Amino acid sequence: HYDWGLRAIKSVLVVAGALRRSDPGRPEDQVLMRALRDFNIPKIVTDDMPVFMGLIGDLFPALDVPRKRNLDFEKLIKQATVDLKLQPEDSFILKVVQL
Repeated sequence: HYDWGLRAIKSVLVVAGALRRSDPGRPEDQVLMRALRDFNIPKIVTDDMPVFMGLIGDLFPALDVPRKRNLDFEKLIKQATVDLKLQPEDSFILKVVQL
């Protein structure tokens, strides 16, 4: 089950505020969409991801904001994964970044 209560909404607004302050030139709809997506995706189970992304698409039609990536951090995660004799799949790397 997911928590969509006031506390979760406040957390999304805090994330949106931080994104807005870090990139004041970005349009508000992009900031809000990214905050909703980036805050909630780590909590969504894989089976529910298409439904969640569909909802985001319905709320923000024709808006595609790529996630911000830290390639150096992802490279370190990939190396640590290999060192632990695990498979460095992209989905695993993404989950670690989201943590």
